[in-house]
Amino acid sequence: MVKSPAFIWARLLTLPPPRKLIYSKIAAAAIALADQGGAESVSLRNLAQRLQSGTMSLYRYVSGKDDLWDLMLDRAFGEIALPAKVSRNWRRDVTQVAIQTRRIMLRHSWLAGLVTARPTLGPNYLRWFEFLLKTTATSSADIHIRVRVIGAMWAYTSGFVGYELGEQATGRRLRLTEAQKRASVEPYLQQVLATGEFPHLAKFIKTYTRGDPAKDFEAGLRALLKGLASNSPSSR
Repeated sequence: MVKSPAFIWARLLTLPPPRKLIYSKIAAAAIALADQGGAESVSLRNLAQRLQSGTMSLYRYVSGKDDLWDLMLDRAFGEIALPAKVSRNWRRDVTQVAIQTRRIMLRHSWLAGLVTARPTLGPNYLRWFEFLLKTTATSSADIHIRVRVIGAMWAYTSGFVGYELGEQATGRRLRLTEAQKRASVEPYLQQVLATGEFPHLAKFIKTYTRGDPAKDFEAGLRALLKGLASNSPSSR
């Protein structure tokens, strides 16, 4: 007897559309659970309750939490709106993908943490990656540089979102506004700055005002991609 592949995407390759639709419903329900209680709240028992199904019946489709996480990740990547076609301006295309990726990562706060814990090989992720490979191919850079560009964009986007989500979580946990958080650390900072050891930090605190996160994200991304473009062989 031939065992079915353990990897869920290999198992789904040969399934008929009606059965694949059931997986889509499972993924949607799992995402709803995660949006409410985080990725760790997703279990076969909780999912069965949400789907009004028996836990054992779900084992006909998924073998455990890893399968559920894989389905969730790929469905989330499917929510990322990709440009309809390559524009021949790879920096513009990569920027649009990054903006849309950030939007979905903010919508699903569990995504940033989960994406590094599971292999991202589902069809929606592969379409996301394929588009980025295709548009960066217009730069004439070799595949190694293009993968570095994509990796740098992903690291910047996931890091930026991770910081945003962390601040939001801290605010909810402490029940403090931004102004209240600043006020709570001001006495400590004043003591530190009074030592004179941090003149640049003092200037930063005195002159810097936080802008709109979306605009800050796009400005940083433009600087990143401009720097990467200037170091590619095609721009020398």
